[in-house]
Amino acid sequence: MICASPTGGGAVMDPSPEFRDWANLPELPLSEVLRGLLPCLRSVYAFAAACQPWRRLLQDSAADLVRPRIPPLLLLCPTYRVVPFSQLVVAALLSSYPVPGDATLLSASRGHLVLLRRRDPFHGLHLVDALTGATRHALPLPSPHFAYHYAALAPSRRLLLFHSKHAFFSLPVGDAGHNPRLDWTKHSLPRAASFVRSILEFRGRVLGLTDRAQLLEFHLDANPPNKSAQMLHAAGLPEVSTFDRWHFGPHLVAAGDRLLLVLFMMGPKLGHMFETLVSVKKVGVYALDMVKMRWEEVDNIGAYSLFVDCAGRSTAACVDVENCGVEANRIYIAAPGCRDWYAWRPGREVPLGGQGLGPLSIQAMNHLPWPSQIWIYPRLLF
Repeated sequence: MICASPTGGGAVMDPSPEFRDWANLPELPLSEVLRGLLPCLRSVYAFAAACQPWRRLLQDSAADLVRPRIPPLLLLCPTYRVVPFSQLVVAALLSSYPVPGDATLLSASRGHLVLLRRRDPFHGLHLVDALTGATRHALPLPSPHFAYHYAALAPSRRLLLFHSKHAFFSLPVGDAGHNPRLDWTKHSLPRAASFVRSILEFRGRVLGLTDRAQLLEFHLDANPPNKSAQMLHAAGLPEVSTFDRWHFGPHLVAAGDRLLLVLFMMGPKLGHMFETLVSVKKVGVYALDMVKMRWEEVDNIGAYSLFVDCAGRSTAACVDVENCGVEANRIYIAAPGCRDWYAWRPGREVPLGGQGLGPLSIQAMNHLPWPSQIWIYPRLLF
């Protein structure tokens, strides 16, 4: 309603509630509104749909405020149905979606599944929305002859594609259906590095982890490209031969201000030359002292709980989610041999043949293109 000014000036807006500028509320009270909606994803989506300023605040605070307070969703395989950890996150089951049978999962990264397809006419990399299954990008490979083992989306909207211990490719990825550039840039890796198996953003830095638990830092804008990655030497880890490097693999995760490393410590191998049974005897968690550059094993991660995804090679840390049935100081594992998830205490010893993750057949795991369930988050939260 427009009224005349009591001082005889021009018209002024009626300060009644219907004319308040809800779009430009101060950040602090608006953040408290958002916090009160968690962990319900439907409410989070409604918040983002209200207006552009609210959506920007959600995306700016997703890493520190939103994701740590929502446990990830579980993508069941091979039905490809998304289920929540708790009905407080999603009240109803989400519909399943088809995944091409010839697709190899390279990673679950920033709300996407990164799939490698080798058959024509779909030959290339496919970025699929992890929540809906919609293909957002279909990208040509740098070369059809390389054996690509991992790919991930970096925070700078670049797709990183790894094909050896010595080099990787990067490609800017825009919005769905729009790629201003389709030329891959080749980068070198340090000569001492092994195979990169995960990428993580931590305090504004892009870090990587190899199958030997080596820590890397990426500078994707470095010139020349052979300076794009450097090794960060850190001491304190057990011998490489004592933990699994590939089927379960080491996992890097940011838990608040701490950088944590999860290692699956292996027991003796059993079986014969054609089928080997392996058993996890302990899940070790290590925290990095950034000053001394030394890993220290911890048996308590405080109020945090970790969600480890072996197939998608991603790990999430959640805090303050007890109302979702998530216990603090637990590691929830989606791994080969687990129908949904398995909860484990950090550092817990599990005797060979005990319950644990049990004996697992490496041969059987190698025959499964998607060997286990996958933890995912919606794209909205990145």
